[in-house]
Amino acid sequence: MKSHHHAKSRPLSSYLYFGVFTVALMFLTWLNYDVELFTQQVRSKDIYDPQFNITLPIDGPTFTPSKNYSINVQNAAVASDIEQCSKLGVSILQEGGNAADSAVTVALCIGTINSYSSGIGGGGFIVSKLIDNSTALSFDCREMAPSKSFKEMFNYHEEKARVGGLAVAIPGELKGLYELFQHHGSGNLEWKDLVLPVAELAEVGWTVDPLFSSALKSIEHHIEEHSYDWAFALNDDGKIKKNGDWINRPMLATTLRRIAESGNVDLFYDPESDIVQSMVNATRKYGGILEASDFAKYRVRIEESLTLHNFTFDDLTVYTSNGASSGLVLLAGLKLMDLFEDFKEFHNDFGAVESQRLVETMKWMASVRSNLGDLNIYSTNETEIDNHRKRYDKYKSDEWAIETHAKINDSYTLPSWKDYAPAFLPNDPHGTSHFSIVDQYGNAVAMTTTVNLGFGSKIHDPVSGVILNDEMDDFSVPTSSNAFGLHPSIYNWVEPYKRPLSSCAPTIIVDSSGVPHFVIGAAGGSKITTTILQAIIRVYHYHLDLLDVIAYPRFHHQLLPEEVLLEFPRDNKLIRHLKERGHDVRVQAPISTMNGILRKSSGSLIAVSDHWRKLGRPWGF
Repeated sequence: MKSHHHAKSRPLSSYLYFGVFTVALMFLTWLNYDVELFTQQVRSKDIYDPQFNITLPIDGPTFTPSKNYSINVQNAAVASDIEQCSKLGVSILQEGGNAADSAVTVALCIGTINSYSSGIGGGGFIVSKLIDNSTALSFDCREMAPSKSFKEMFNYHEEKARVGGLAVAIPGELKGLYELFQHHGSGNLEWKDLVLPVAELAEVGWTVDPLFSSALKSIEHHIEEHSYDWAFALNDDGKIKKNGDWINRPMLATTLRRIAESGNVDLFYDPESDIVQSMVNATRKYGGILEASDFAKYRVRIEESLTLHNFTFDDLTVYTSNGASSGLVLLAGLKLMDLFEDFKEFHNDFGAVESQRLVETMKWMASVRSNLGDLNIYSTNETEIDNHRKRYDKYKSDEWAIETHAKINDSYTLPSWKDYAPAFLPNDPHGTSHFSIVDQYGNAVAMTTTVNLGFGSKIHDPVSGVILNDEMDDFSVPTSSNAFGLHPSIYNWVEPYKRPLSSCAPTIIVDSSGVPHFVIGAAGGSKITTTILQAIIRVYHYHLDLLDVIAYPRFHHQLLPEEVLLEFPRDNKLIRHLKERGHDVRVQAPISTMNGILRKSSGSLIAVSDHWRKLGRPWGF
């Protein structure tokens, strides 16, 4: 028998392997505990909206959505934030109108009821596709800066771009809707047929829902301080309206009725009009610089939509918004994702590789966006125009997509935000509402509309009944502080008659015959484009049902801050996958809201509104 001290010694490498294994096991145990604790903390929180600084009365995203919030119809559908507005839009279609006609009524309806997110005192973007046209039109009705605006006007006083008269830009929504009616309307209905139903709604009123009640509560002090201006939002006892109360907007009803009967929108843009004078006086009362003549200078930018052909290599065509929107950012993201050739190996975007690819694409999209900005519609500076064209052409190119795609690694994120080469600090828009329409003739409209932050500038003109935007807050301010050392974008400085860069990207996808297959858009400020990207990828690469596409939690990355925003995860795995690849993760819900319509192979339409985040309901027939 051999003595113990003569036993063969263990190789040093075996101890080394054992040590490495032990450390790795300890790390994985810690990571699992960290993720478990993180997830438990997240799920114990209420759904909070930082824009309004309130807890929202909604269910939030879910992996088990009820089919009651989805409709399957044969002819036409409207998907919006408000069931009443979806129904009004469908009634226009049933009276012989088309998608463009219906969009006018739906937009005005949403702005009347959900005035915290949109209205004729704001602006937006419209993409419209007629079945017999080979292309789609983009209507940029984004607000424009007043004539007396200048680059340094908010230096060291950025709060003035959010509340008060200086925050107000020239409204564009109403003119955009009229141009849509003129260019793509059916011709079967008159302008007044589309506007009067909303005037009647504003006159008669409706029941305050939990979201509007919460939005009012968030500015309760402001409303009570300016009770004369905000009388429509107060009960007889001087307290703000709450959930279940009846509310109406009689002054807005009068304005809409006059615009309807006039047959056009001149009353809203003629400097001699009493409506214009009233809105100008309201902004001047709170320190604004808007002039009556500014309204006459407003122009809707109408051009062909940005287009991506042969999407998913399957004869699909993507149309999205042009102008001061982020349609180009969306197309850049779609081009990157389309270069991955192994989607068939995956089933959804919550796996390790799938989530990594999507997040990295989102980070590159943020880099693209940092290079964008509007051109003054009256600009004659050839150098500026040429530089603008070159920047946009770069991100439309296949060369950029291929070069950038090669930098995306399935196993890790790049070490620093600097590796994504953002040119400037992107702005961070807010607010918005989106709706989608497909009519019985095969026409489609996608529109995203906004007054920016909740109730815009917080100015309600008690004479015209219009709530005015605070879109000036979406411009870059030279003195903005930034912990990352990035300068505010020179492409997004304030300039007379310029439009601030927007995150909106309303989108229509058609098949090889030009028939609308998917109409989609989102609300949620800087999260809009990433939300639409994720929806499109879920539909076309993972083949999820539209109900799941919209109800499921989603995630977002905008490069800075360096974190993935995540709605409630299914389990710990996604958080672990992201952390293992070098990402910081923060949970926030809701990230954004979506309303969409998808055509099934049978030809019927599935419409889903985002009930889980904004109580929306679709309608159709």
